[in-house]
Amino acid sequence: MRELHHIGDYLNRLGPMRERLAREREAQRLAETIRAQLPPQIQGHCVEARLMDGRLTLFLDSTAWLTRARFLAQEILNAFTSYHVKAIEFQVKLPPPPPSAQVRPRLSAAAAEHLLAAAEQQRDPQLRQTLRRLASRGLGLNE
Repeated sequence: MRELHHIGDYLNRLGPMRERLAREREAQRLAETIRAQLPPQIQGHCVEARLMDGRLTLFLDSTAWLTRARFLAQEILNAFTSYHVKAIEFQVKLPPPPPSAQVRPRLSAAAAEHLLAAAEQQRDPQLRQTLRRLASRGLGLNE
């Protein structure tokens, strides 16, 4: 039996991917360091942080927190003098939806039966066919 390896082991063997993964790890470490030095009230709302050419960009999870962070801009700049930050910028970046929100719920068997019954009552053939197709998907049938 073949021994299983983590995909990261495979990708680290490829030169360009190894470099990209190293840059990503460094960016994550930098973002965590930056987040830790932010004022406590906005730490949990900073979803990403970048530092490039003396410009610190903070990505916040809502416009409300972006506005609040702007009021704290000078305090934030003062906290990052050792990083030679000369300017600060704020942007909104919504966090990804939770995995459960991306899954379409299936129809219950009772709902599918109701759709089939409703389809039989329709005079319009296209509506009847549409309701049947929807019901068949709910019942797990292929149509």
